[in-house]
Amino acid sequence: MQLNLNRILAAAALALASAGALAQSASADGEIRKVDAKGGRVIIKHGDWKGMDMQAMTMAFRVRDAAILEGFKAEDKVRFTIEKDGRDFIVTALERSVAAQASAAAAGHGHSHHSHDVRR
Repeated sequence: MQLNLNRILAAAALALASAGALAQSASADGEIRKVDAKGGRVIIKHGDWKGMDMQAMTMAFRVRDAAILEGFKAEDKVRFTIEKDGRDFIVTALERSVAAQASAAAAGHGHSHHSHDVRR
């Protein structure tokens, strides 16, 4: 009896660990509307996310680490990665979009690449 209970508990622990490892995440392009580094939030206007079944909209996101907001401002075109945490979406990575980098390089500002990734 004890051996079966231990097997059941071990299987349950493995299932919970696997579910946590499979956190839902997605990347999207957008435009920053507002940066609140002190509050650890960013407002981004984004397109449709097929993987998250979400329509295009402007919304506020928490960030995993406020340091990823460093150097970003309103109107920056970005590519960002989010993870779903319960009902919240958390930005885990933020970088200037390829189109924004190309236009900055063409304007002579090739040093504009800025990227942060804080996956843990």
